[in-house]
Amino acid sequence: MAYSAIILFFFASCEDLVDENPISEIGENNFYANNEDLLAAVISGYDGMQSFHRDQYFFWGEFRADNHAPSNNVNANNQEIADNAITEGNSATRWADLYRTVSRANNVIVNAPNVPSFDENLLAEALAIRAKCYFDAIRVWGDVPLFTEPVVLLSDATRPATSASTILNEVIIPDMNRAQDLMQIPSDDFRFSKSSIYALQAEVYAYSGDYPNAKLAIQNLIALGSHSLVTTPREWRELFFNSNGDPATDDALDGKIQEGSELIMSIRYSADEEAGTGSANRSAIAQLFRGGIPQYLMSEEIENKWVDRFPTDSTDWVTKYPNTDPALTRTVIEPDGMGGTVEVQRFNYGDWRYFYSRQGGYNGLGSIPIGEAKTGKWGDSVFPANEDITDVVLYRFVDMLLLLAEIEHKLNPTDAAVPLGIINQIRIARQLPLATTTEFGATPDERLDYILDERQLELYGEAKRWWDLLRNDKAISTMTPIIQSRGVTVPLTQERLKWPIFFEHLIENPLLNQNTGY
Repeated sequence: MAYSAIILFFFASCEDLVDENPISEIGENNFYANNEDLLAAVISGYDGMQSFHRDQYFFWGEFRADNHAPSNNVNANNQEIADNAITEGNSATRWADLYRTVSRANNVIVNAPNVPSFDENLLAEALAIRAKCYFDAIRVWGDVPLFTEPVVLLSDATRPATSASTILNEVIIPDMNRAQDLMQIPSDDFRFSKSSIYALQAEVYAYSGDYPNAKLAIQNLIALGSHSLVTTPREWRELFFNSNGDPATDDALDGKIQEGSELIMSIRYSADEEAGTGSANRSAIAQLFRGGIPQYLMSEEIENKWVDRFPTDSTDWVTKYPNTDPALTRTVIEPDGMGGTVEVQRFNYGDWRYFYSRQGGYNGLGSIPIGEAKTGKWGDSVFPANEDITDVVLYRFVDMLLLLAEIEHKLNPTDAAVPLGIINQIRIARQLPLATTTEFGATPDERLDYILDERQLELYGEAKRWWDLLRNDKAISTMTPIIQSRGVTVPLTQERLKWPIFFEHLIENPLLNQNTGY
Protein backbone atom coordinates (compact mmCIF):
# COMPACT_ATOMS: atom_id res chain seq x y z
CA MET A 1 0.00 0.00 0.00
CA ALA A 2 2.80 2.45 0.88
CA TYR A 3 4.56 1.88 -2.44
CA SER A 4 1.29 2.33 -4.28
CA ALA A 5 0.81 5.69 -2.60
CA ILE A 6 4.18 7.09 -3.60
CA ILE A 7 3.93 5.87 -7.16
CA LEU A 8 0.42 7.25 -7.56
CA PHE A 9 1.42 10.84 -8.09
CA PHE A 10 3.81 9.88 -10.87
CA PHE A 11 1.05 8.27 -12.89
CA ALA A 12 -1.80 10.65 -12.13
CA SER A 13 -4.04 11.79 -14.95
CA CYS A 14 -4.33 15.23 -16.44
CA GLU A 15 -7.80 15.88 -14.93
CA ASP A 16 -9.98 18.35 -16.78
CA LEU A 17 -7.88 21.39 -17.68
CA VAL A 18 -7.63 20.43 -21.33
CA ASP A 19 -9.97 18.48 -23.56
CA GLU A 20 -7.54 15.61 -23.90
CA ASN A 21 -7.61 12.02 -22.74
CA PRO A 22 -5.71 11.52 -19.48
CA ILE A 23 -2.01 10.92 -20.05
CA SER A 24 -2.17 7.71 -18.07
CA GLU A 25 -4.58 6.25 -20.61
CA ILE A 26 -2.32 6.80 -23.61
CA GLY A 27 0.81 4.83 -24.29
CA GLU A 28 3.88 7.05 -23.97
CA ASN A 29 5.12 6.23 -27.46
CA ASN A 30 1.76 7.18 -28.93
CA PHE A 31 1.10 10.22 -26.78
CA TYR A 32 4.08 12.36 -27.78
CA ALA A 33 3.54 12.25 -31.52
CA ASN A 34 3.29 15.98 -32.27
CA ASN A 35 3.23 19.44 -30.74
CA GLU A 36 -0.45 19.17 -29.86
CA ASP A 37 0.40 16.22 -27.64
CA LEU A 38 3.25 18.16 -26.05
CA LEU A 39 0.95 21.11 -25.44
CA ALA A 40 -1.56 18.88 -23.66
CA ALA A 41 1.24 17.53 -21.49
CA VAL A 42 2.50 21.04 -20.67
CA ILE A 43 -1.02 22.18 -19.77
CA SER A 44 -1.24 19.23 -17.41
CA GLY A 45 1.80 20.69 -15.66
CA TYR A 46 -0.06 23.93 -15.01
CA ASP A 47 -3.01 21.84 -13.85
CA GLY A 48 -0.63 20.33 -11.30
CA MET A 49 0.53 23.78 -10.21
CA GLN A 50 -3.10 24.73 -9.54
CA SER A 51 -3.41 22.03 -6.91
CA PHE A 52 -0.66 23.27 -4.58
CA HIS A 53 -0.73 26.99 -5.34
CA ARG A 54 -4.36 27.16 -4.26
CA ASP A 55 -3.38 26.93 -0.56
CA GLN A 56 0.09 25.50 0.13
CA TYR A 57 1.71 28.42 -1.70
CA PHE A 58 0.27 30.71 1.01
CA PHE A 59 1.13 28.33 3.84
CA TRP A 60 4.74 28.37 2.65
CA GLY A 61 5.22 32.08 1.99
CA GLU A 62 2.48 34.09 3.71
CA PHE A 63 1.01 32.71 6.91
CA ARG A 64 4.32 31.81 8.55
CA ALA A 65 5.30 35.49 8.63
CA ASP A 66 4.16 38.61 10.45
CA ASN A 67 1.45 39.69 7.99
CA HIS A 68 -1.23 37.61 9.69
CA ALA A 69 -2.31 36.25 13.02
CA PRO A 70 -4.44 33.16 13.58
CA SER A 71 -8.07 33.91 14.28
CA ASN A 72 -9.91 32.55 17.31
CA ASN A 73 -11.47 29.97 15.00
CA VAL A 74 -8.26 28.70 13.41
CA ASN A 75 -7.91 24.93 13.07
CA ALA A 76 -5.00 23.07 14.64
CA ASN A 77 -3.02 22.64 11.40
CA ASN A 78 -3.23 26.31 10.47
CA GLN A 79 -2.37 27.36 14.02
CA GLU A 80 0.83 25.33 13.75
CA ILE A 81 1.74 27.14 10.53
CA ALA A 82 1.16 30.60 12.00
CA ASP A 83 3.17 29.71 15.10
CA ASN A 84 6.01 28.08 13.16
CA ALA A 85 5.44 25.04 15.35
CA ILE A 86 4.49 22.69 12.53
CA THR A 87 4.55 18.93 13.07
CA GLU A 88 5.17 16.04 10.69
CA GLY A 89 1.48 15.13 10.79
CA ASN A 90 0.33 18.47 9.40
CA SER A 91 -1.29 17.84 6.03
CA ALA A 92 0.22 21.07 4.64
CA THR A 93 3.61 19.33 4.64
CA ARG A 94 2.52 16.88 1.94
CA TRP A 95 4.48 17.21 -1.31
CA ALA A 96 2.52 14.80 -3.52
CA ASP A 97 0.95 17.53 -5.67
CA LEU A 98 4.31 19.21 -6.21
CA TYR A 99 5.97 15.96 -7.27
CA ARG A 100 3.04 15.10 -9.49
CA THR A 101 3.75 18.35 -11.31
CA VAL A 102 7.46 17.56 -11.52
CA SER A 103 6.60 14.20 -13.06
CA ARG A 104 4.48 15.85 -15.75
CA ALA A 105 7.27 18.30 -16.54
CA ASN A 106 9.79 15.47 -16.71
CA ASN A 107 7.67 13.66 -19.29
CA VAL A 108 7.79 16.69 -21.57
CA ILE A 109 11.49 17.38 -21.02
CA VAL A 110 12.51 13.82 -21.85
CA ASN A 111 10.12 13.25 -24.75
CA ALA A 112 9.98 16.63 -26.52
CA PRO A 113 13.27 16.20 -28.42
CA ASN A 114 11.87 13.02 -30.01
CA VAL A 115 8.88 14.86 -31.49
CA PRO A 116 9.44 15.96 -35.12
CA SER A 117 9.91 19.77 -35.32
CA PHE A 118 8.97 20.12 -31.67
CA ASP A 119 8.05 23.57 -30.35
CA GLU A 120 10.96 24.74 -28.20
CA ASN A 121 8.64 27.07 -26.28
CA LEU A 122 6.84 24.03 -24.87
CA LEU A 123 10.11 22.50 -23.72
CA ALA A 124 11.02 25.85 -22.15
CA GLU A 125 7.75 25.88 -20.23
CA ALA A 126 8.33 22.38 -18.89
CA LEU A 127 11.85 23.31 -17.77
CA ALA A 128 10.54 26.43 -16.03
CA ILE A 129 7.76 24.47 -14.31
CA ARG A 130 10.28 21.93 -13.01
CA ALA A 131 12.68 24.65 -11.88
CA LYS A 132 9.90 26.48 -10.02
CA CYS A 133 8.70 23.28 -8.33
CA TYR A 134 12.14 22.29 -7.12
CA PHE A 135 12.86 25.86 -6.02
CA ASP A 136 9.77 25.76 -3.84
CA ALA A 137 10.72 22.30 -2.57
CA ILE A 138 14.23 23.20 -1.42
CA ARG A 139 13.02 26.41 0.21
CA VAL A 140 10.32 24.58 2.14
CA TRP A 141 11.99 21.25 3.00
CA GLY A 142 15.69 21.63 2.13
CA ASP A 143 17.06 18.30 0.90
CA VAL A 144 14.43 16.39 -1.08
CA PRO A 145 14.28 13.45 -3.49
CA LEU A 146 15.34 14.38 -7.01
CA PHE A 147 13.60 13.05 -10.13
CA THR A 148 14.63 14.35 -13.54
CA GLU A 149 13.23 11.54 -15.68
CA PRO A 150 9.84 9.81 -15.80
CA VAL A 151 9.43 7.13 -13.15
CA VAL A 152 8.80 3.85 -14.91
CA LEU A 153 9.60 1.21 -12.32
CA LEU A 154 8.27 1.05 -8.79
CA SER A 155 11.83 0.82 -7.49
CA ASP A 156 12.71 4.13 -9.15
CA ALA A 157 10.26 5.99 -6.90
CA THR A 158 12.18 5.17 -3.74
CA ARG A 159 15.37 7.13 -3.37
CA PRO A 160 17.20 9.19 -0.75
CA ALA A 161 17.10 12.96 -0.60
CA THR A 162 19.49 15.00 -2.73
CA SER A 163 21.09 18.03 -1.12
CA ALA A 164 19.36 21.35 -1.70
CA SER A 165 22.58 22.90 -3.00
CA THR A 166 22.95 20.14 -5.60
CA ILE A 167 19.36 20.58 -6.77
CA LEU A 168 19.84 24.35 -6.92
CA ASN A 169 23.07 24.28 -8.90
CA GLU A 170 22.54 21.20 -11.07
CA VAL A 171 18.80 21.35 -11.80
CA ILE A 172 17.05 24.64 -10.91
CA ILE A 173 19.59 27.08 -12.32
CA PRO A 174 20.39 25.05 -15.47
CA ASP A 175 16.67 24.44 -16.09
CA MET A 176 15.64 28.07 -15.80
CA ASN A 177 18.56 29.29 -17.90
CA ARG A 178 17.93 26.73 -20.63
CA ALA A 179 14.26 27.70 -20.53
CA GLN A 180 15.19 31.33 -21.07
CA ASP A 181 17.41 30.42 -24.02
CA LEU A 182 14.63 28.41 -25.66
CA MET A 183 11.68 30.69 -24.91
CA GLN A 184 10.59 33.07 -27.66
CA ILE A 185 7.26 34.29 -26.24
CA PRO A 186 7.71 37.68 -24.50
CA SER A 187 4.82 37.42 -22.06
CA ASP A 188 1.81 35.33 -21.12
CA ASP A 189 -0.59 35.93 -18.25
CA PHE A 190 -0.90 32.30 -17.17
CA ARG A 191 2.02 30.39 -18.66
CA PHE A 192 5.77 30.72 -18.43
CA SER A 193 7.22 33.16 -20.94
CA LYS A 194 10.42 35.20 -21.20
CA SER A 195 9.13 37.74 -18.67
CA SER A 196 8.11 35.22 -16.02
CA ILE A 197 11.29 33.18 -16.51
CA TYR A 198 13.29 36.37 -15.90
CA ALA A 199 11.26 36.84 -12.70
CA LEU A 200 11.99 33.26 -11.65
CA GLN A 201 15.70 33.80 -12.34
CA ALA A 202 15.71 36.95 -10.22
CA GLU A 203 14.05 35.15 -7.31
CA VAL A 204 16.36 32.15 -7.50
CA TYR A 205 19.56 34.17 -7.82
CA ALA A 206 18.54 36.51 -4.99
CA TYR A 207 17.81 33.49 -2.78
CA SER A 208 21.23 32.03 -3.52
CA GLY A 209 23.01 35.34 -2.92
CA ASP A 210 24.07 35.79 -6.54
CA TYR A 211 23.07 39.45 -6.69
CA PRO A 212 24.78 40.37 -9.99
CA ASN A 213 22.81 37.71 -11.88
CA ALA A 214 19.62 38.60 -10.01
CA LYS A 215 20.08 42.20 -11.07
CA LEU A 216 20.76 41.17 -14.66
CA ALA A 217 17.55 39.11 -14.77
CA ILE A 218 15.47 42.09 -13.62
CA GLN A 219 17.23 44.41 -16.05
CA ASN A 220 16.43 41.96 -18.84
CA LEU A 221 12.79 41.92 -17.72
CA ILE A 222 12.63 45.70 -17.75
CA ALA A 223 14.28 45.86 -21.17
CA LEU A 224 11.69 43.43 -22.53
CA GLY A 225 9.10 46.20 -22.10
CA SER A 226 6.16 43.84 -21.63
CA HIS A 227 5.13 45.14 -18.22
CA SER A 228 4.80 48.43 -16.37
CA LEU A 229 3.52 49.89 -13.12
CA VAL A 230 -0.14 50.75 -12.90
CA THR A 231 -0.65 54.39 -11.97
CA THR A 232 -4.07 54.70 -10.33
CA PRO A 233 -5.67 53.15 -7.25
CA ARG A 234 -8.44 51.66 -9.41
CA GLU A 235 -5.93 49.97 -11.75
CA TRP A 236 -4.14 48.52 -8.72
CA ARG A 237 -7.43 47.27 -7.30
CA GLU A 238 -8.26 45.59 -10.61
CA LEU A 239 -5.05 43.52 -10.45
CA PHE A 240 -6.59 41.45 -7.66
CA PHE A 241 -10.33 42.04 -7.62
CA ASN A 242 -12.66 39.04 -7.67
CA SER A 243 -15.72 39.84 -5.64
CA ASN A 244 -19.37 40.76 -5.75
CA GLY A 245 -18.96 44.51 -5.95
CA ASP A 246 -20.06 47.09 -3.44
CA PRO A 247 -20.06 50.60 -4.97
CA ALA A 248 -19.43 52.10 -1.53
CA THR A 249 -16.11 50.31 -1.08
CA ASP A 250 -15.04 48.91 -4.44
CA ASP A 251 -15.26 51.82 -6.88
CA ALA A 252 -18.20 50.04 -8.53
CA LEU A 253 -16.03 47.05 -9.47
CA ASP A 254 -17.90 43.79 -9.80
CA GLY A 255 -16.97 40.20 -10.61
CA LYS A 256 -13.59 38.81 -11.55
CA ILE A 257 -11.20 41.33 -13.10
CA GLN A 258 -7.58 40.47 -12.18
CA GLU A 259 -6.04 42.27 -15.14
CA GLY A 260 -3.35 44.91 -15.55
CA SER A 261 0.10 45.74 -16.87
CA GLU A 262 1.86 44.73 -13.66
CA LEU A 263 0.79 41.09 -13.76
CA ILE A 264 3.66 38.99 -15.10
CA MET A 265 2.26 35.52 -14.35
CA SER A 266 -0.60 34.09 -12.33
CA ILE A 267 -2.00 30.64 -11.66
CA ARG A 268 -5.38 30.71 -13.34
CA TYR A 269 -8.61 29.26 -11.98
CA SER A 270 -11.68 29.14 -14.18
CA ALA A 271 -15.35 28.30 -13.83
CA ASP A 272 -15.06 26.51 -17.18
CA GLU A 273 -13.11 23.77 -15.42
CA GLU A 274 -14.64 21.24 -13.04
CA ALA A 275 -13.77 21.92 -9.40
CA GLY A 276 -12.15 18.50 -9.08
CA THR A 277 -11.71 16.27 -6.06
CA GLY A 278 -11.27 18.37 -2.95
CA SER A 279 -11.70 21.51 -5.10
CA ALA A 280 -8.16 20.99 -6.38
CA ASN A 281 -8.97 23.13 -9.42
CA ARG A 282 -10.29 25.99 -7.32
CA SER A 283 -8.48 28.75 -5.48
CA ALA A 284 -8.55 28.75 -1.67
CA ILE A 285 -8.04 32.51 -1.29
CA ALA A 286 -11.60 33.25 -0.20
CA GLN A 287 -11.60 30.53 2.45
CA LEU A 288 -8.12 31.29 3.81
CA PHE A 289 -8.23 35.07 3.86
CA ARG A 290 -11.86 36.04 4.27
CA GLY A 291 -14.02 33.00 4.95
CA GLY A 292 -17.16 33.33 6.98
CA ILE A 293 -15.03 31.87 9.75
CA PRO A 294 -11.57 33.07 8.64
CA GLN A 295 -8.44 31.14 9.53
CA TYR A 296 -6.23 34.21 9.59
CA LEU A 297 -6.64 37.94 10.23
CA MET A 298 -4.47 40.93 9.41
CA SER A 299 -1.87 41.15 12.14
CA GLU A 300 -1.56 44.09 14.50
CA GLU A 301 2.08 44.31 13.44
CA ILE A 302 1.39 45.07 9.79
CA GLU A 303 -1.57 47.35 10.50
CA ASN A 304 0.44 49.44 12.95
CA LYS A 305 3.38 49.57 10.53
CA TRP A 306 1.08 50.74 7.73
CA VAL A 307 -0.50 53.48 9.86
CA ASP A 308 2.88 54.59 11.18
CA ARG A 309 4.28 54.98 7.66
CA PHE A 310 1.10 56.50 6.18
CA PRO A 311 -1.00 58.03 9.00
CA THR A 312 -4.78 57.67 8.78
CA ASP A 313 -5.31 60.57 11.17
CA SER A 314 -5.59 63.84 9.24
CA THR A 315 -3.41 65.82 11.65
CA ASP A 316 -0.71 63.15 11.68
CA TRP A 317 -0.75 62.94 7.89
CA VAL A 318 -0.47 66.69 7.37
CA THR A 319 2.31 66.87 9.94
CA LYS A 320 4.31 64.13 8.24
CA TYR A 321 3.42 64.95 4.63
CA PRO A 322 2.49 68.66 4.53
CA ASN A 323 2.94 68.94 0.77
CA THR A 324 1.09 65.81 -0.38
CA ASP A 325 -2.66 65.25 -0.43
CA PRO A 326 -4.02 61.69 -0.24
CA ALA A 327 -4.93 60.13 -3.58
CA LEU A 328 -8.51 59.21 -2.67
CA THR A 329 -11.48 61.18 -1.44
CA ARG A 330 -14.94 60.26 -0.25
CA THR A 331 -18.26 62.03 -0.43
CA VAL A 332 -19.74 63.07 2.89
CA ILE A 333 -22.95 64.93 3.68
CA GLU A 334 -22.53 67.91 5.97
CA PRO A 335 -24.77 70.76 7.17
CA ASP A 336 -24.74 73.68 4.75
CA GLY A 337 -25.22 76.29 7.50
CA MET A 338 -28.70 77.16 6.29
CA GLY A 339 -30.67 74.27 7.71
CA GLY A 340 -29.94 71.93 4.84
CA THR A 341 -27.13 69.62 3.81
CA VAL A 342 -24.47 69.60 1.14
CA GLU A 343 -22.23 66.94 -0.36
CA VAL A 344 -18.52 67.64 0.07
CA GLN A 345 -15.35 65.75 -0.77
CA ARG A 346 -13.05 64.77 2.10
CA PHE A 347 -9.65 63.12 1.88
CA ASN A 348 -9.17 59.47 2.87
CA TYR A 349 -6.00 59.93 4.87
CA GLY A 350 -3.58 57.01 4.79
CA ASP A 351 -2.28 54.60 2.19
CA TRP A 352 -5.12 53.55 -0.10
CA ARG A 353 -3.40 50.16 -0.54
CA TYR A 354 -4.07 49.64 3.16
CA PHE A 355 -7.78 50.35 2.71
CA TYR A 356 -7.99 48.08 -0.33
CA SER A 357 -6.14 45.30 1.51
CA ARG A 358 -8.40 45.46 4.57
CA GLN A 359 -11.93 44.21 5.16
CA GLY A 360 -14.50 46.93 4.53
CA GLY A 361 -12.07 49.32 2.89
CA TYR A 362 -11.76 52.84 4.28
CA ASN A 363 -15.15 52.61 5.98
CA GLY A 364 -13.97 49.55 7.88
CA LEU A 365 -11.28 51.52 9.73
CA GLY A 366 -13.79 52.95 12.14
CA SER A 367 -15.80 49.80 12.72
CA ILE A 368 -13.25 46.97 12.74
CA PRO A 369 -10.43 47.32 15.31
CA ILE A 370 -6.80 46.83 14.37
CA GLY A 371 -5.94 43.14 14.54
CA GLU A 372 -9.53 41.98 13.93
CA ALA A 373 -9.94 42.62 10.20
CA LYS A 374 -9.99 40.05 7.46
CA THR A 375 -7.93 40.58 4.33
CA GLY A 376 -9.85 42.42 1.62
CA LYS A 377 -7.23 42.60 -1.14
CA TRP A 378 -9.31 40.46 -3.50
CA GLY A 379 -12.62 41.94 -2.31
CA ASP A 380 -14.86 41.01 0.59
CA SER A 381 -17.05 38.30 -0.96
CA VAL A 382 -16.86 34.85 0.60
CA PHE A 383 -17.13 32.16 -2.06
CA PRO A 384 -17.84 28.49 -1.36
CA ALA A 385 -14.71 26.34 -1.72
CA ASN A 386 -15.91 24.82 -4.99
CA GLU A 387 -16.69 28.22 -6.57
CA ASP A 388 -13.58 30.31 -5.86
CA ILE A 389 -11.82 31.11 -9.15
CA THR A 390 -9.54 33.84 -7.78
CA ASP A 391 -6.22 33.70 -9.63
CA VAL A 392 -3.03 33.39 -7.57
CA VAL A 393 -0.46 36.00 -8.58
CA LEU A 394 3.07 34.59 -8.81
CA TYR A 395 4.98 37.56 -10.20
CA ARG A 396 4.23 41.26 -10.46
CA PHE A 397 6.38 43.95 -12.04
CA VAL A 398 6.47 45.94 -8.80
CA ASP A 399 7.72 42.83 -7.00
CA MET A 400 10.70 42.78 -9.34
CA LEU A 401 11.37 46.52 -8.95
CA LEU A 402 11.35 46.28 -5.17
CA LEU A 403 13.58 43.21 -5.36
CA LEU A 404 15.91 45.27 -7.55
CA ALA A 405 16.02 47.95 -4.83
CA GLU A 406 17.04 45.26 -2.34
CA ILE A 407 19.68 43.89 -4.71
CA GLU A 408 21.12 47.34 -5.43
CA HIS A 409 21.38 47.86 -1.69
CA LYS A 410 23.16 44.53 -1.23
CA LEU A 411 25.60 45.29 -4.04
CA ASN A 412 26.44 48.75 -2.67
CA PRO A 413 25.17 49.21 0.90
CA THR A 414 26.65 52.70 1.26
CA ASP A 415 24.80 54.10 -1.77
CA ALA A 416 21.29 55.10 -0.73
CA ALA A 417 20.41 57.00 -3.90
CA VAL A 418 19.76 54.09 -6.27
CA PRO A 419 17.42 51.98 -4.09
CA LEU A 420 15.69 55.12 -2.82
CA GLY A 421 15.13 56.18 -6.43
CA ILE A 422 13.42 52.87 -7.17
CA ILE A 423 11.21 53.21 -4.10
CA ASN A 424 10.16 56.69 -5.15
CA GLN A 425 9.51 55.52 -8.71
CA ILE A 426 6.90 53.23 -7.17
CA ARG A 427 5.64 55.91 -4.76
CA ILE A 428 4.98 58.19 -7.73
CA ALA A 429 3.03 55.46 -9.53
CA ARG A 430 1.05 54.86 -6.33
CA GLN A 431 0.36 58.59 -5.84
CA LEU A 432 1.95 58.40 -2.39
CA PRO A 433 4.35 60.83 -0.70
CA LEU A 434 7.99 60.44 -1.69
CA ALA A 435 10.35 58.85 0.81
CA THR A 436 13.09 61.18 2.01
CA THR A 437 16.74 60.36 2.57
CA THR A 438 16.21 60.84 6.30
CA GLU A 439 13.23 58.48 6.34
CA PHE A 440 15.16 55.90 4.34
CA GLY A 441 17.71 55.55 7.12
CA ALA A 442 21.23 56.51 8.14
CA THR A 443 22.72 53.00 8.15
CA PRO A 444 22.69 50.05 5.72
CA ASP A 445 20.64 48.00 8.20
CA GLU A 446 18.02 50.74 8.51
CA ARG A 447 17.79 51.08 4.74
CA LEU A 448 17.41 47.32 4.24
CA ASP A 449 14.58 47.28 6.79
CA TYR A 450 12.92 50.17 4.97
CA ILE A 451 13.09 48.32 1.63
CA LEU A 452 11.68 45.16 3.19
CA ASP A 453 8.86 47.17 4.78
CA GLU A 454 8.01 48.64 1.38
CA ARG A 455 7.86 45.12 -0.03
CA GLN A 456 5.73 43.97 2.88
CA LEU A 457 3.10 46.68 2.38
CA GLU A 458 2.95 46.47 -1.41
CA LEU A 459 3.01 42.68 -1.61
CA TYR A 460 0.83 41.96 1.42
CA GLY A 461 -1.09 38.72 0.97
CA GLU A 462 0.95 37.57 -2.05
CA ALA A 463 3.11 34.93 -0.31
CA LYS A 464 6.36 36.90 -0.49
CA ARG A 465 6.94 38.05 3.09
CA TRP A 466 8.31 34.83 4.61
CA TRP A 467 10.80 34.46 1.79
CA ASP A 468 11.87 38.09 2.23
CA LEU A 469 12.56 37.43 5.91
CA LEU A 470 14.33 34.15 5.18
CA ARG A 471 16.46 35.59 2.37
CA ASN A 472 17.69 38.36 4.66
CA ASP A 473 18.21 36.21 7.77
CA LYS A 474 15.42 38.00 9.64
CA ALA A 475 12.84 35.24 10.09
CA ILE A 476 13.91 34.18 13.59
CA SER A 477 14.41 37.70 14.98
CA THR A 478 11.12 38.92 13.50
CA MET A 479 8.90 35.99 14.42
CA THR A 480 10.27 34.91 17.81
CA PRO A 481 8.74 37.76 19.86
CA ILE A 482 5.45 37.41 17.97
CA ILE A 483 5.02 33.70 18.54
CA GLN A 484 6.24 33.97 22.13
CA SER A 485 3.50 36.56 22.76
CA ARG A 486 0.99 33.87 21.73
CA GLY A 487 2.38 31.51 24.37
CA VAL A 488 4.22 29.28 21.89
CA THR A 489 6.95 27.35 23.68
CA VAL A 490 8.50 25.61 20.64
CA PRO A 491 11.49 27.79 19.70
CA LEU A 492 12.00 28.87 16.09
CA THR A 493 15.51 27.66 15.36
CA GLN A 494 17.66 27.64 12.24
CA GLU A 495 16.76 24.00 11.65
CA ARG A 496 13.03 24.67 11.99
CA LEU A 497 13.07 27.28 9.26
CA LYS A 498 12.66 24.21 7.05
CA TRP A 499 9.50 22.17 7.35
CA PRO A 500 9.34 18.54 8.45
CA ILE A 501 8.71 15.82 5.90
CA PHE A 502 5.17 14.53 6.13
CA PHE A 503 5.20 11.31 8.15
CA GLU A 504 3.54 9.23 5.43
CA HIS A 505 6.29 10.17 2.97
CA LEU A 506 8.80 8.66 5.39
CA ILE A 507 6.80 5.44 5.47
CA GLU A 508 6.45 5.39 1.70
CA ASN A 509 10.14 6.01 1.18
CA PRO A 510 12.30 4.37 3.89
CA LEU A 511 15.42 5.93 2.35
CA LEU A 512 14.34 9.36 3.63
CA ASN A 513 15.23 10.75 7.05
CA GLN A 514 13.22 13.34 8.95
CA ASN A 515 14.63 16.86 8.81
CA THR A 516 16.77 17.98 11.73
CA GLY A 517 14.77 19.73 14.43
CA TYR A 518 11.71 17.48 14.22
